[in-house]
Amino acid sequence: GRIILTRLQRLMGVVLAATCYFVMVQHLTNLYMAERQPVEMFILFGGNVYSFLFWAVQIIPGMAVPLVLLLHPRLGGNVSVIVLASILMIMGGLAQVYVIIIGGQAFPLNLFPNMEISSTYFDGQVGSYTPALPELLLGLSGAAVMVGIVMVAIAIFRFLPLSLADADVDPDHVHNIIDQEDEAVEEADAGPVKL
Repeated sequence: GRIILTRLQRLMGVVLAATCYFVMVQHLTNLYMAERQPVEMFILFGGNVYSFLFWAVQIIPGMAVPLVLLLHPRLGGNVSVIVLASILMIMGGLAQVYVIIIGGQAFPLNLFPNMEISSTYFDGQVGSYTPALPELLLGLSGAAVMVGIVMVAIAIFRFLPLSLADADVDPDHVHNIIDQEDEAVEEADAGPVKL
């Protein structure tokens, strides 16, 4: 099933590229708006856990590395590459949700502009958050329910193919370009023939 794997790999790469585009548009738009600039600078360049998660988990290993892995022409249809890219994308997605939700709430807000207000309760401090056990269990149970719904839907609707063989996926399959590329890669990997 190299054809279907290559097609799905390319599709995953295109969807990831679109996600990268929308993340870039979101942050550039927020940097353009004057009232959102402090929050964006806090998330992007604040030197805190949120900016670390943004750059070191979401952007570089969660988007850039999988994008290169998925769209590299010599890695087409490689199952281990697809699995690695998927795991990195999931980690990047979880980091993105954490940065958006928790990072947005941790930023110290100016509730009353042009007013001097003070208290003894952590004024102007960056908030920290550690999820409690019930919150972790709630998140895991939500993921488990989602996996259960997908499994039931797969069993009821039977939309997964029975075989991923190239001839079954494409009945008119002949020795096409993907097979020719595969043979060229195998020949190149074999090295020169010694007589």
